[in-house]
Amino acid sequence: MKKILSLILMSVLIFSCSNQQQSRAIVKSDDELTLNVQKLLKVYVENNFSLWEELLSDDCEVLFNNIPLDKKSVIAGISQDHTLFKSIEVTDDYAHTNYFNNGQIWTNHWFTLAFEGNFTGEKTSARAHTDLKWENGKVVRFQVYYDPTFQVKEATAMAEMSE
Repeated sequence: MKKILSLILMSVLIFSCSNQQQSRAIVKSDDELTLNVQKLLKVYVENNFSLWEELLSDDCEVLFNNIPLDKKSVIAGISQDHTLFKSIEVTDDYAHTNYFNNGQIWTNHWFTLAFEGNFTGEKTSARAHTDLKWENGKVVRFQVYYDPTFQVKEATAMAEMSE
């Protein structure tokens, strides 16, 4: 019985080790895709969205905190930040791209944005994370995660001032 259990355990270990091969990736932080993702953040701060138009595929699937959007909506939304805030600054910017052995390519990006509101005058910051899936040099899936409470507050203040 011990031999049978040992044989089963050995088989499970060998099988599980062979499946590890599927999740291997080469990770780069100085490649063109990683640098392009960091440029997207830089031009966002500069209120220039031409690179966004260029790099996001026309049918890019966007998930903002798991809420589905399209390319046009996300660009319109992030450009509105320049109406809501008088200053936008970036710190703690880090990104890398994973080149998986199954052919998928994903860039992960972490950063902190600091804002000063045009309508409340409040200063705030938000830590954010994005994941971008690439196909043929274009972003086909863009996932964004952060707490937008400060934007909602600023948009509410803007709406109240225009009443």
